[in-house]
Amino acid sequence: MTDFSQQIANFVNYGTYNYKLDEVGNEVLNPSSSVFQQVYFSLPLGNYVYSNSKILSFYDSQFTEFIPSISTPIVESSSFSQEVIDKIDAITNENKQLQGQLDSLIKVSEMNSSSADIQAAKSIIVGLRIQLGEGTTTSDFQTVFPYFPVPIESQNAPST
Repeated sequence: MTDFSQQIANFVNYGTYNYKLDEVGNEVLNPSSSVFQQVYFSLPLGNYVYSNSKILSFYDSQFTEFIPSISTPIVESSSFSQEVIDKIDAITNENKQLQGQLDSLIKVSEMNSSSADIQAAKSIIVGLRIQLGEGTTTSDFQTVFPYFPVPIESQNAPST
């Protein structure tokens, strides 16, 4: 008889297991073990008889999930009154107008946000340049990125 550990190794390595059942249907796992739970594994072999009347008293045994439901007829658009159609058109037009207003407000907000971001970046960069001793006031720097110091010749030149 093959050792139990060898049976487990064969199952792990090759996916095969030699099942051994005793005369009453219990699977014998490890016949050499003295622990009962390691020797037997019980498999019930009963044939259960159910009482239909008891089941029907508690449960509905008819299939109701897969029965097609009676479909309602599709309402033709011509059956809508002209008043309803006019209201739908008015709401659709209002939604389009509101979407246009929203889009334009988003564009304005992005433009304002961009100019605010540029101004914030300029103030940070100019502040750092002042700390480095490249100038003393914001007028000592160019107005475009990367905000280099204005050359001394340009500062002394007369304005035209």
